[in-house]
Amino acid sequence: MPQDTKGLMRLFTVICFWLTLTASSYGAAHDEALPLHDGKLRIHDLNGVLCRELGLPSCPAGGEVDLNSPGGSDFLSAINAVLWNGCSLQAQGPVAAILHLDEGNVVSKFEAIRRISRVYAAERTPAATAAQARNWGLLWPRQIDATKPLVVLIHGLDSDRSDCMPIGDLLQQSGHQVAYFSYPGDQAIEDSALLFGRSLRATHARFPTMPIDVVAHSMGGLVAREYLEGPDYSGGVRHLIMVAPPNAGSAWARLRVLLSVQENYHLRQFDPNWNWTWMITEGMGEAGADLLPGSDFLQKLNSRPRCPGVVYTIVAGNKSSAKRVQGNIVENVSSWIPKHARTLWGFRNCYASLTKSADRLHNETGASDGPVTLESARLPGVTDYVILPADHVSLYLPVDGHPPAAWPVIQDRLN
Repeated sequence: MPQDTKGLMRLFTVICFWLTLTASSYGAAHDEALPLHDGKLRIHDLNGVLCRELGLPSCPAGGEVDLNSPGGSDFLSAINAVLWNGCSLQAQGPVAAILHLDEGNVVSKFEAIRRISRVYAAERTPAATAAQARNWGLLWPRQIDATKPLVVLIHGLDSDRSDCMPIGDLLQQSGHQVAYFSYPGDQAIEDSALLFGRSLRATHARFPTMPIDVVAHSMGGLVAREYLEGPDYSGGVRHLIMVAPPNAGSAWARLRVLLSVQENYHLRQFDPNWNWTWMITEGMGEAGADLLPGSDFLQKLNSRPRCPGVVYTIVAGNKSSAKRVQGNIVENVSSWIPKHARTLWGFRNCYASLTKSADRLHNETGASDGPVTLESARLPGVTDYVILPADHVSLYLPVDGHPPAAWPVIQDRLN
């Protein structure tokens, strides 16, 4: 990544932490003139003024931005959004830019800071950004029969279409035609829903009589709902099947950074185009914030009615993912005892105790699938609500040689 991009990332990181801790009230409002060089703003100049005026430690940053380019317009918009009514930056002819500062009105705009980081990283690494974008959108089957329904599969938070492949294979073996929708798993859910809406509208325009069924795992259900229940829905969907949807949010969303690291480690291993900027341009945790119980996004989404004409099904699990992992660990420990020793006194009791504990952990049920509680999965107006003895992962993915637990329900509803 170029040095100027790295420097700007450091600057925005410092501002980000500062804004989440305090809303300042320094001096009176005033303007600062920043010189332009052939219409380009040097990041070092902007950096120095912001750090000085906001009382931040100096963050070295190089590079420059052409304020007359499309990227420069995005840059100005994002800068102005970052500090809201506490700061504005405008080009003043070809030789200067005016930075208006009113620190007394600075408010926390954490989302805007993340947005500008994405915009700038994408602009500075266009090849890597384009390669990443090829993974997103709707992947159609090679041949489409417009007389048959199309089943669209959607993955969850910090995942990709590979998580949908096992269900997709089972659907294809059952005679269904399948498409896969992928999106930047860390960006705001509203942005993912916009991409989903464009994809479905294009499909509906090309095949206006072809019914579309949507099967979504976890956060993918919220992506689908945001489009289907929003003002831009254009029709064509007959059934929405949500597997483990966090309709009322999930406290586990605070751990989303672990999923992001895991996803990018996987991509780094298997995608030769992977660039570390992908961790920025796919989103910087906006989706995790949207998933927190009581978030602004969830309040707006859940204030809407269900989409008329669409049949809803919800499949929820009552086993904890953590319990399954713990059970596997205990089971592995029990396997350390040699088979010939399991009948001997002492070893026999130890083996029986470990086996019993592993079975209890594997079979224990409760009020959640781990990340999503049964109550969070519920949705007013949806009566087709199925609870299965499975956790968040095993509901949708094969585990220990068993097919996804939700597969029989999905097959039944689609048929």
